[in-house]
Amino acid sequence: PYALFSLLLLGAFILLRWRSLDGLLAGEQTAQSLGINVTRLRMEVFFCCALATSLLVALTGVIGFIGLMVPHMCRYFSGVKHLLLLPLCGLWGAVLLCGGDIVSRTLLAPQELPIGIITAGIGGLFIIILLARNRS
Repeated sequence: PYALFSLLLLGAFILLRWRSLDGLLAGEQTAQSLGINVTRLRMEVFFCCALATSLLVALTGVIGFIGLMVPHMCRYFSGVKHLLLLPLCGLWGAVLLCGGDIVSRTLLAPQELPIGIITAGIGGLFIIILLARNRS
C-alpha cells in the first residue's frame, strides 16, 4: 500500500507539470523564454522517474522493454501533449503487460514462460521496427 501511494504521488507530481513538459518539447531556449526553469524541471522529473522506477522494479522485477516501447506507441497515437500522454502510457503499459502475462501462462501450458522472455521478444521486435522506420 505504501508503494502504491508513493507511485500515485509521484505520478500526480509529474502530471501537474504537463504544461512545463510540453514547453520543454519546443526546445530548451523556448522553454526558458516561457519562464520555465529547465534545470529544475529536469531534476524534478529525473528524481521522480528514478524513484518510481526503483519502486516498480523492487515490486515487480525487471520488465524493461515495456518501458521502452510504450511511450513511443502512445506518442504515435496521442501526439505530444503530456496531459494525455502520461496516463495513456500507464494504461497501455498495464494492458501490454497483462497481455504478455496471459501469453506467457498459456503458450506452453501447464508450464509457464517467464514474462521477461515475452516482453523482450515483443519489445525487441518493436524497437527494430522503430529503428527501421526512422532510418527511411
